[in-house]
Amino acid sequence: MTSGDMPRPLSDIERGVIARLLAVPFPGRDELRAQLPFATVDGQCSCGCATVNLVVDHAAAPAPVLSGAPVSADISDGEFYAGVVLLVDGEGYLSCLETYSIGEEPVRRFPPVEQINARPQR
Repeated sequence: MTSGDMPRPLSDIERGVIARLLAVPFPGRDELRAQLPFATVDGQCSCGCATVNLVVDHAAAPAPVLSGAPVSADISDGEFYAGVVLLVDGEGYLSCLETYSIGEEPVRRFPPVEQINARPQR
């Protein structure tokens, strides 16, 4: 991860993607939602993809999640397929908004939230 002009606030699209991921029910979701106002970005992936590292002020309560990756989503526009995963650290705080691609090109920017199909991890 690179740390150019970090830390920085979440962008509107990053905040929207996280909110979309947190729209599906899973254990710890409400606590993660409550962390969102306390979250900042403190690094970006050096490969050029849209992945960002998150830091949450511990004034927010930790989330009792069952997994370090409690929710993920498919991203599809009909031709391009990729995904996004919301990661939580071992203490129950948002830690990463990670993208991945099935193809050779990385996901360089998050799509409109309407193209994100979230589902809780099992």
